[in-house]
Amino acid sequence: MKTHYDVIVSGGGPAGIAAAAAAARCGADTLLLEKNAYVGGCAASGLPFLNFFSRKREQVIRGIGDELIRRMQDEKAALSHVLTQGGHVDSITMIDPEWMKIAAEELLLESGVKILYESFVCGTEVSGGALSSVLAANKAGLTKLFAKVFVDATGDADLVAFSGAGFDYGRESDHEAQAMSLVARVSNVDVERVSGAFPISPIVIAPLGSDRAYNVHVTGKLTPWNDVLRDMGLFDHDDHDFWGGTARDGELTYVNVTRVAHLDPTDPEEYTAANIEARRQLKGMMRFFNRYIRGMEKAYISSTPNGIGIRESRRLKGVYTLTEEDVLSGRRFPDAVARNGYCIDIHDPSGKKWGTKFIESENGSYDIPYRCLIPEAMDGLLVAGRAISATHEAQGSIRIMPACMATGQATGVAAALSAKAGCRPRDLDVAVLREALRRTDAVL
Repeated sequence: MKTHYDVIVSGGGPAGIAAAAAAARCGADTLLLEKNAYVGGCAASGLPFLNFFSRKREQVIRGIGDELIRRMQDEKAALSHVLTQGGHVDSITMIDPEWMKIAAEELLLESGVKILYESFVCGTEVSGGALSSVLAANKAGLTKLFAKVFVDATGDADLVAFSGAGFDYGRESDHEAQAMSLVARVSNVDVERVSGAFPISPIVIAPLGSDRAYNVHVTGKLTPWNDVLRDMGLFDHDDHDFWGGTARDGELTYVNVTRVAHLDPTDPEEYTAANIEARRQLKGMMRFFNRYIRGMEKAYISSTPNGIGIRESRRLKGVYTLTEEDVLSGRRFPDAVARNGYCIDIHDPSGKKWGTKFIESENGSYDIPYRCLIPEAMDGLLVAGRAISATHEAQGSIRIMPACMATGQATGVAAALSAKAGCRPRDLDVAVLREALRRTDAVL
């Protein structure tokens, strides 16, 4: 097995896909390590892509993320970007999760990325203040892998933690992180009837396989059934939230209704407990749906992803930490490498509530600076995705998939340029990086 590369990316979710593809396209010999037997991460769960566009209806994220959606559309596996009015989402892009695995894999291979599936980093080696190698576990056992630059796209900042680079966890007051959720693909659903029970902020479009348009994104509260859900013992609060959406006629491609709190996804025992609790909730909710929700009388679970969805865990302590004020004020930065227009969306660590805060700037978006991707005190490493350097509140905005792909693309280009120049990523000329990103269709 080859052990030396220019760039090694750990994690094949949206951020890792963009990072690896961007690095390889810039000429770097690139390896992608992925713990599953497919790429896609949360995008392979059925969740939609939110906010390629800002509230001002401006497209603020393009690049590899948008390219991947176009590939899906060519395969009739994704709907077009839909601009919305009202609610907390400004644009939504529904996708077929199984096709995501195929399309993303093809994009990576065509870009020249080498992929190793069922492989994850379980240790690191630091030399002279720089990450020099990682220890990967897979069917071959333990293998030491070397790179000039590493990208941590694990979502949980695993490379950051293993290498001793600094990180934060959860909100500053009590170190509790956002609640987790296990989504499910639910089939044999009359989505038109279901959406009649949850008519908030309708998003009307014809799903794949349908000859008519209807509300494809179902969102609302389960308040009318508070007594039922309380008697079922599923949640310890009333007015539970329900989200669902469809890419294909006859199904809810994703249902997001479980909520698990007070467990640490970076602790193996607590992560296991979180998955068990989420499936308990999902089982109960399917019984509830079959009995009480019109259009779901004969619905069934057709798939769930490989593990509960984690909104927040470790976050890098970077050269700069993005703040709530930066997000809400629409702050611009001279070293910007990505933009984002999504609101601050936090599933409270208590597991009992959910809330949003909206960007107040004239253009409805803000910059993500390169310094948020660079560890404060570790060289040879960049971080992409939901684990970049941000406060608990700001992380509630940058954690969505298009933004993760934008920061992933930035780290991939930066890693390739640094490897080629033989310099530390923190010493890379930001003007050169920004120009290279513009050539890759990034929005700056």
